[in-house]
Amino acid sequence: MDTAEIESKVIQFIATKVENLDTSTITRSSKFEELGLDSMDTIQLLFDAEDTFGINFDSEEAKGFTSVGDIISYIENHQAQASS
Repeated sequence: MDTAEIESKVIQFIATKVENLDTSTITRSSKFEELGLDSMDTIQLLFDAEDTFGINFDSEEAKGFTSVGDIISYIENHQAQASS
């Protein structure tokens, strides 16, 4: 998957997990708090993303995630490492 595909899939995934959230309101720079997610919601989101995208987030690194872009970047980097 290229960056645009990953971004699109992550945004669609998040929109399905957060009630009353339209994909058009989510961008790479959207902060989890702005989307109505508290820390527990964010943890659950990451667990679900692991299953959906077939990756495992490093728990220490994931603690610093604050935005949609953090998830996208992590998937991009993980995908790049897996293919090399």
